[in-house]
Amino acid sequence: MKGCIVYFSGTGNTEFVAKVIKDEFEYRTISCDLYEITKNTGFEDKYDFYVFGAPIYAEMFPDFYTEWVKKHISKGKGRKCIVYSTQANKIACGPAVFAKNLKKAGFEVVVEDCIVMPNNYYLVLFKKFTDEQVKDAVKRARERIKVIVDKFLKNEPQLISAKGREIWGKPIFKLFMIWSKKWAKRALTVDMEKCTRCGLCQKGCPVRNIEVNSDKIAFFDKCVSCQRCVHKCPANAFLYKNKEVDQYKLILR
Repeated sequence: MKGCIVYFSGTGNTEFVAKVIKDEFEYRTISCDLYEITKNTGFEDKYDFYVFGAPIYAEMFPDFYTEWVKKHISKGKGRKCIVYSTQANKIACGPAVFAKNLKKAGFEVVVEDCIVMPNNYYLVLFKKFTDEQVKDAVKRARERIKVIVDKFLKNEPQLISAKGREIWGKPIFKLFMIWSKKWAKRALTVDMEKCTRCGLCQKGCPVRNIEVNSDKIAFFDKCVSCQRCVHKCPANAFLYKNKEVDQYKLILR
């Protein structure tokens, strides 16, 4: 039996969870590949089971992630899967809504879960976690992942009841995505003296919203405000409202 963890991670939270899930399966001698959807390194739907993971964007999984899965893994064929989200809040309807589509495609969803991780959206909303809060969140996430993998292997369903949240979550998500389209244009500038023109932001943008030129960084109108460009810039050259950014780094010590 071999599985694949298919995920998107903007700033590192969802990737951390994906790697811990992989470790948990392999501790139980079950092979599991990792596949981050923006890598564009080729993908084959050849696995016995799947784990699907994405960050929450105003209650939901981002559209580009959902569409990627529909395109590349279109038939469930009765295969079992886990669906997880990462967010600073304890609950969101994203995993349950995404799981509905998987069930329609023929998957058997065994586990749906929301895994609390440190807030990485503090530039816009809410406070940055303290070091102690980060440690606590990471510890709890590791513990929760053990339970998730155990339930999956024992075929013990753990599903999210989110019908109420879904009613208001979907329209809020739509409004958020409209607002996000011009987020980079509105809020970001680049210190061109710091910028090395490495092109990492352009290559890494999940919706191709960035273009690196010799004299400037251009933003288009497709932003999803994942903030990957801001927090992954090796030169920390992005400015938020003309101020230097305190970049998000998931410290695991």
